[in-house]
Amino acid sequence: MKGIVMKTTRLSLIACLLLLLAPAMASASGGGVALKHVEIDFKKETLRKGLGVFTDVCMGCHAAKYITYRNLMDYPELGLSRIEVDELRGDKALMSGLITELSPEDGAESYGKVPPDLSVIARARRGGGDYLYSILTGYEADPAGKVEDGSYNLYFPGNRTAMPDPLAWMGHDESETADLEEQARTVSSFLVFIGDPHQLERKRIGYWVMGFLFLLTLVLYLLKKEVWKDVKKH
Repeated sequence: MKGIVMKTTRLSLIACLLLLLAPAMASASGGGVALKHVEIDFKKETLRKGLGVFTDVCMGCHAAKYITYRNLMDYPELGLSRIEVDELRGDKALMSGLITELSPEDGAESYGKVPPDLSVIARARRGGGDYLYSILTGYEADPAGKVEDGSYNLYFPGNRTAMPDPLAWMGHDESETADLEEQARTVSSFLVFIGDPHQLERKRIGYWVMGFLFLLTLVLYLLKKEVWKDVKKH
């Protein structure tokens, strides 16, 4: 009986381990290809470049309606002045979101469905920045020649996506690969940032909280030693 219980316990542990590993294995595309890793950073230069790629390229089809032009001015990480934001928004209201000029009807007609809003896309997709970067740099010629309606993407589930290569205008020859990857990295960083723009502030507060807790623990430890020193004497 004891042997049966131990065997059952081991099987249960193995099953739990497989369940824990499943999300990591699922982070690859439908073709089973592991996502590329990209170094996401929130430096002002990177975020500004990413914003430029987003407004010049991505906003042709996609929106980020939960991020307003006023937000762009309020985020110190971007460091945009009112003049810069005004130039970017044109005649749109300061409190309007980053809305594409492509109507939902035209988007559905062109691509078969409305292009998704990118406000929180980095949080909505497993892999976050790695997923976005992999998709943007994963367009290739279909090796089997079966993808007719859409584009072949090595990292997209099923390898077929209705979205054409957004950076195709840059070309894919050897001399332009580095530029394409940099564009993809900066816009991925920008999308990760707007998906949770207060994450840096939380981290900064977290350092202060951890420092306070460390000092509090040290004070309580010294106080405990002092109190118990007198107790032990008696």
